[in-house]
Amino acid sequence: MITALPVCNAQVEVSSGIDMSYPLMFNKYNQRLNYGQISFGVRLGVSYKPQGTQFFPTLNYTFGRTRLPLQQIGTNVACENFNYQNVMLNGNYVITFNNQNSLYIIGGIGFMDYARAGAALAGKGGEASNINIDSVSNITKIFPSIGLGMEYVYGDAVNQKLYMSLGLNFQYIIFLQNDNYYHLTVEDYNLQKTVAYSTYLSGHAIIPTFYITLHYLLGKEIIFWKKKDSRYE
Repeated sequence: MITALPVCNAQVEVSSGIDMSYPLMFNKYNQRLNYGQISFGVRLGVSYKPQGTQFFPTLNYTFGRTRLPLQQIGTNVACENFNYQNVMLNGNYVITFNNQNSLYIIGGIGFMDYARAGAALAGKGGEASNINIDSVSNITKIFPSIGLGMEYVYGDAVNQKLYMSLGLNFQYIIFLQNDNYYHLTVEDYNLQKTVAYSTYLSGHAIIPTFYITLHYLLGKEIIFWKKKDSRYE
């Protein structure tokens, strides 16, 4: 004899959106907070989200273009541009307010993959100079990261098939001192001189990111069946 157990609603949510970030790198080679580093990316995600749950996991994948500092040179900063890929496994804790608005508290772990995409000199005098990367060594492309953030969903959008959310996230990445060595030269056209620098892409990176995401909720009913043991009939 076959008996049907209660129906369980399992929901998978897919999402896509756009990111705007402003990475900050703190080390002894650069003290300037602004080096033309406003970055943009595309976000894709998938969540397992049972109906009415207060906690659910999300796997996010983001790619885009960003910039990190190599060496401060007066009022300018020698930078490396990167194409990046970011994979994060997040846990989402749902807080629902009396007006039904929802706030997701998000924490996660993952990794960041940086691929070099050319050097640049940021600052007011950057257009009068030229930067060349002469050599690199001990290059590391993949870095572990941790994230903490929040995401807001307006009350009327909660539990809808299609809805939008706004989010703010902070990622923290450590770049080790003995990796990512750069030897570069900067040619100053105004002063008619060339200066060589040796530097590391090292330190602590904090990446605040604002994003807008469009979600689509897939619902599927799953019925579990089992065969009743005839010995107990």
